[in-house]
Amino acid sequence: MPTGLKTVLAGKKKIGQRPGSFRVAIVLALALLIAFLSVAQGAVARSQAKPAKKTSVTVMTRYEQQLAAALNTARKRHGLRVLKLVPGLMRSAGKHSLQMACEGYFAHSSPNGASFVTRVKRFYGSAASSYFSAGENLLWARPRVTPRQVVKRWLASPEHRQVLLSPRWRVFGVGVVRSTHGAGVFTGRAVLLVTADFAVKR
Repeated sequence: MPTGLKTVLAGKKKIGQRPGSFRVAIVLALALLIAFLSVAQGAVARSQAKPAKKTSVTVMTRYEQQLAAALNTARKRHGLRVLKLVPGLMRSAGKHSLQMACEGYFAHSSPNGASFVTRVKRFYGSAASSYFSAGENLLWARPRVTPRQVVKRWLASPEHRQVLLSPRWRVFGVGVVRSTHGAGVFTGRAVLLVTADFAVKR
């Protein structure tokens, strides 16, 4: 038996306690201490644990219509032709905005490395064309941004302005989604993701 324990027991004998009773008291005290620590740790863990926020992604159909009108208004103001909305480019732009929102990235290319041109061709088609060209503008912002503000921001950027005001385009499509808790690079923020695809083929 360890020396330290023998000394303690000997000391308790002087005040009339039996060794067996003292051992039982120590075991009970340790059991109570372990139980208390377990409860305390559980309470701390529960207080620190944050419930996972559910991400909701909504396709903003009305916003898309307003953005399309704002884009054509900007082109008319600069003496350019009004572009026609086509289903293929609406699907291309819409799919890309939705994919960025769900997978938490912001780029023209898809996560598998495919370029935006590949995506546009897949949805709009170019197999029977002798000439094909496409352009794309992206934007992500807080949901309060308006369609006119989106166009204004693109016009303020030389690269985006060049795409938006190119005289070569004949058709276009837009895709807008709102995410309540953006994944990945959006770090849980509520965001609006906008894609505008432009094309010409003949």
